Amino acid sequence: MFHMLPRFSPVKQDFIWVAEYADGTYLSEFDFATHEENSFYSIKRDQIIRFGLVGLGSHFYFEGFGGSFKVGGRMIDFAYEVNGKFFPLSGFGKMYNDIITYKDVEMYADLLNGRSSTNRISRFNFGYKTTLTYDEASFNFKAIFQIPFNKPASFYVRLISDTELNGKFIILRNGKVAEEYDAPLKKDVGGELTWLLN
Repeated sequence: MFHMLPRFSPVKQDFIWVAEYADGTYLSEFDFATHEENSFYSIKRDQIIRFGLVGLGSHFYFEGFGGSFKVGGRMIDFAYEVNGKFFPLSGFGKMYNDIITYKDVEMYADLLNGRSSTNRISRFNFGYKTTLTYDEASFNFKAIFQIPFNKPASFYVRLISDTELNGKFIILRNGKVAEEYDAPLKKDVGGELTWLLN
């Protein structure tokens, strides 16, 4: 369904969010026909199969079951590895429906000369947060795909473990390791990474 939606926003805003449901229906931030705005709080989170952004000729989303991101025709997943033990952070057999979306806005004003201010959206963001529990550790994980104005897209990720671990944070592209980063974690202390899409 997501790939069948229009690739351009129905309003002047570059991107709009879309929640796709298991029954084949969807809710979009602005209706494609009437342009009426829908509330983020109207999204039926327990029925989401995909969530993401549509605009500027593109679809970006993640799968509700498994949390894998689909960006530029590629599947992006994340994992943590300790001493050869692989802990999937996405692509895991669970629902990822604690969805997040927001916009960064910049405002410009000439307060000294009393000129009115202007503002614009400088970045569109969407993703999720989740908790994953393994025998060895429990992880709180947040993944946000960021689309800034006139800059490369990126992923912002945050990972917290309930156990001290000395491992690697792994980014997978189409199931293969794309990047690895040394990422020691202290108990209950968050680690953050921003990965520029290439």
